[in-house]
This record gives sequence, structure tokens and C-alpha cells, in this order.
Amino acid sequence: MGAGPVGLAAALGCARRGMEAFVLEREAVGATLRRWGPTRLFSPMSMNLASGAAELLPARWPPDAILTGPQFADDVLEPLAASPPLAGRVLLRHRVAGVARAGITRGDFAGHPLRAERPFRLLVETPEGERWMEADAVLDASGTYSQPVAVGSGGLPAPGEGALASRIVRDLGTLADRRPALAGRRVLLAGHGHSAANAILVLEELAREAPATRVLWAVRTANLRPCVEVASDPLPERQRVVSRANQLAARPPEWLQVERRASVESLTAAADGTIRVGLSAGHTAPVDHLVSLTGYRPDLSFLSELALEISPSSEGAARLTAALSRVTDCLSVPAVSAADLASGEPGFHLIGAKSYGRARTFLLKSGYAQLETILDGLTA
Repeated sequence: MGAGPVGLAAALGCARRGMEAFVLEREAVGATLRRWGPTRLFSPMSMNLASGAAELLPARWPPDAILTGPQFADDVLEPLAASPPLAGRVLLRHRVAGVARAGITRGDFAGHPLRAERPFRLLVETPEGERWMEADAVLDASGTYSQPVAVGSGGLPAPGEGALASRIVRDLGTLADRRPALAGRRVLLAGHGHSAANAILVLEELAREAPATRVLWAVRTANLRPCVEVASDPLPERQRVVSRANQLAARPPEWLQVERRASVESLTAAADGTIRVGLSAGHTAPVDHLVSLTGYRPDLSFLSELALEISPSSEGAARLTAALSRVTDCLSVPAVSAADLASGEPGFHLIGAKSYGRARTFLLKSGYAQLETILDGLTA
């Protein structure tokens, strides 16, 4: 499930092992990466290709090339989806509405070997209508980008957030699309992760072009430099983005105001078209636009009939979360065992970014390595 980098890598890995595999994608190939807009990956091409993928690509990027999300989708994922091993096996506009074991619920034969003898049954919404599909194994690479974390305090929607949903920017691609409308206006940016770091650099450029632009950056941390930095970061693009974002936060220029230890308590649409933002500091800030980049979470709703072990903290795979509990950076993820990658439901695996849930330590290179371990287990 999911025609992103890890989903297509899974299908290629199955083909190499003689397994029949289909990829079900509810949108387009690389849909999540396309929503990055002009944002570049932190990792170079040498770290972003799955085993055997380079040989299937019509054009080669230099190993040190840093691509934008849409470039990676167009130049890597689209050719892979059309390559001989996958031709006709990547089914677009196929949304999985539910996954279960054929004829039984999540509580039947819990922990018993009999459960693994039933095939998986998927309810799939296709362009021709709903249909059943069956599989011996299911790999969920549907990611997390479709479910942004709410902007309100504690991860809950702030009062008024639902009514203003269409006016809130939730990803960097939408920010790029709406950039002309933000020029010369008042903008609230919420969040201090990598997406927010990229966003503040976009807003810095906008402030140069339109000096009347004003930005209020609300971060939950009290740190002078709110975005987490890695000492001697081996990823130059990440170092560039995070370092510049922290420089702006530490010494805000005229166009920027940083509100620390701040959370959004309420959102109200005013009669003059502005949004009144109630902050935890006790004051209200009128803004014209709201950019909420507070993270993303996996959609587990269509997996409710599977007996999955889900981490209460990350909402990712529980055993993987435990195995990586002390990891603080994506480049320091160790090799994990097949047992660490088990989901609790034999034959089903969360893979790629979805297996990490809300954790921010996912790296494509690690995802590919973990996938190989899973596929080896399926053919053992």
C-alpha cells in the first residue's frame, strides 16, 4: 500500500524473490513527495535508491545530487513504476478502505497460529467501484503525510481550527503555492521541526521581496535555537536549513517575532478576514495566514481489524519503536532484527516512514535495509 519510495522498493524486492506483488496507491506515484513543492531532500541520491533501482532508471543523477520532492517523484519513482518488473502492477486511484483476515476479526484466535493460516482480505475503492482483494502478505507503506497533527495545544485541534481548515497551510508544497498571497501580509508559523525550518527560510525570502511581510513564529520549546541541530552534521543540506533557521530565531530580524513556549489555544475568523490566534502566553495575535507544520501521524483507522502492536508514543510499530528508543538522529539508526520489525500480525508489516509513526528518525536508507529483512522473512 503506497507508491512512494519504500512501497515501490517493496514491489521490486518481491519481484526479485519471485513473489507476485501489486502496489495500491490512492493518488499518484510519489504523491507525498509531490506535496513538498520546491523543498529538497536532506540526503543525496547515493542514499536514496533502493537495491537494484539504479539499473532500471533511464537517466542517472550524480551520487551527490540533492533533488526536490517532485524531482524525485518524476525522475526516480515514475520510471520505476513503469519499469518491466512493475509494469501493470502499480494500481493508481486504489484506496484501501480496510484490511482484515478473511472471515475473522482481530479478537479471533489472538496469538494462535491458526490466525496466520487465513489470507488477508482488503476492501479497495477503485475507479470502477469497491472490490475485494486477497493477499498472503500486506506491506503498508502509506506514510504519514496525509494526517497532519493539529495545531492546538497538546496535539488537539484548537477551538475554531476545524472551521478554518481550508485556510491553514499544512505542507510545504501548499506553502509554495500560496506564497504570492502571503507577500506583505501577517503570517503565523507554528512548529519547530524540519518542515518549519524550511518554511521559515521560504518566509525569509518572501520578506526580502515584500518588506511589509511580518511573521510570528510560535514554538513549543524554550530554546534560543529551537530546531534540533546535529554536531558536524554529515548532511550539508540539513545543516544549511537548520542552521539558518536557528540563526533567524536567535536574532530575529525586523520582519520576524519568535514566541517561545507557545501553543495555539484558539482560532477565530474575524469580520475583516483576519484570523485571531489565541496563544498560551495570554495574548491574541491577528494574522492573515496560518502555516501549521507541527508534524504528521499515521492513519491506522483502516487497520482496526488487525492485531497490531502499536507504540503508544510514536503510533508506529511498537517493537521497532522500542528497538530505536535511544536513537536521536536518522543517521545513527542501527541494524534491527526481524523480530524488531514484526507487527504482531503475521504477514503484515508497517514499512517506511509509517513504521516510525511520529518519530523523526526515519531515513530512506534505513527503510530500505529494514525492508530487505522483512522480505527475506516472507520468503524464508
